[in-house]
Amino acid sequence: MEQMNIIQVNKEIIALKSQMNEIMKFIYEDLEFARGTEEAWQEIDEGKCKCMSKDEFLNEIEKW
Repeated sequence: MEQMNIIQVNKEIIALKSQMNEIMKFIYEDLEFARGTEEAWQEIDEGKCKCMSKDEFLNEIEKW
């Protein structure tokens, strides 16, 4: 096994921190999606949703 000097170790740590920051961004996005999904399901369970036909739905999204 090759020995690493302190400069190489430091470079590896910096690279790992950068990778960890990227991973944390994805985790945060996943958690936000899960939170929004859970809130939507709670609204559906509480009867706060709006039922519409396919055509009504398509008309609604065209307005956005």
